[in-house]
Amino acid sequence: MSEISEHSPTEKLMRMAGQIADFFRSQPDQPPEVGVAGHINDFWGYRMRQDFLALLDRGATDDPVLLAAGPLIRLPGEATEGVVPNDPLTHMNEAEAES
Repeated sequence: MSEISEHSPTEKLMRMAGQIADFFRSQPDQPPEVGVAGHINDFWGYRMRQDFLALLDRGATDDPVLLAAGPLIRLPGEATEGVVPNDPLTHMNEAEAES
């Protein structure tokens, strides 16, 4: 039995989010919560985002990066006023890329 199949969907989702947060903690070009939210917005589907946000609401983690990323995560079709889309390769928006 593989390691992945031994974990619940909730554990898998939180583990993936934690790995993303660990990666963006090591990147000096932007706050890690912005990178995490950008990655999740760009690559996670509606259901994954919805489930992750529900887990944050239930207190599934105390990771400050994941908690700070929560308000930056958008569900498809949600109003995005004031939210600039991220480039899928750099996870930066145009204003960040120009600075």
